[in-house]
Amino acid sequence: MHCRKVLELLPKFIENDFSESERAAVEAHLKECEACRLEFEAMAQLVETLESLPPIGVPRSFKEAVMSALPHKSGKPPIPRSNGNGGPKCR
Repeated sequence: MHCRKVLELLPKFIENDFSESERAAVEAHLKECEACRLEFEAMAQLVETLESLPPIGVPRSFKEAVMSALPHKSGKPPIPRSNGNGGPKCR
């Protein structure tokens, strides 16, 4: 397996999100290629650090703003809602 393909698969490798044959190929490559192994170690450390951080909440007004901006299946524009912070209000 080439380095480019291995680097593309590293996020899936870290998350255990692919087949056994892909796993075996990536593991074999990492045993032989120091550059890819170092990239894997750095990526795994970053993921571990990010996962150790406490979750960050978002204000309700942010969630409402995002949800109201999303397209709706009906094709009709969403009805504006008040977010309690001076945002759009129903007429």
